[in-house]
Amino acid sequence: MKTSTFALLGLAMTCLFMANCQSTKKTKDNNIAIADSTGGGADTTLVARIQADPHYPLHDSISVLFIVSNPTNDTLRFTQYHTPFEGFFSNFLTITDASGQEVPYIGAMTRRIMPPPADTYHTLAPGTEDSVRFNVTKGYRFEKAGTYTLLYNSGAISGILQTKSISIVLD
Repeated sequence: MKTSTFALLGLAMTCLFMANCQSTKKTKDNNIAIADSTGGGADTTLVARIQADPHYPLHDSISVLFIVSNPTNDTLRFTQYHTPFEGFFSNFLTITDASGQEVPYIGAMTRRIMPPPADTYHTLAPGTEDSVRFNVTKGYRFEKAGTYTLLYNSGAISGILQTKSISIVLD
């Protein structure tokens, strides 16, 4: 009897947990879907891409454009936590050289209020995008010439899906 009661309780808890792990949530008052990373459906996900010139001089500024797009039919929002929108307060990129060695992150690592406050969110209407330009060398140390691959790595925090990496060459 006790075993079946515990099994039933465990099943109920699992169902409640799974019901809360949806990829979007609609708010009643403003009909905004909130993108998060527990799902993965292409119709409910904000998408990030990064753009940069293909060549830069070693030890010069490396200007990168971070673009977040909303390809859905819903208004979505994302937190600026762990994105270039908040500056270098986390290691939000994975940067590797041609041999696979990771470029060291030299920026700040900040503890944040969870859940993120309302003023940390950016809202994107359907079919729109928002972008920010930043200098990668403010947060990462490049010590030698060569080809480097950059990939946004913080979708689990911000709810933004990274589509693909880019490569740059430092001469």
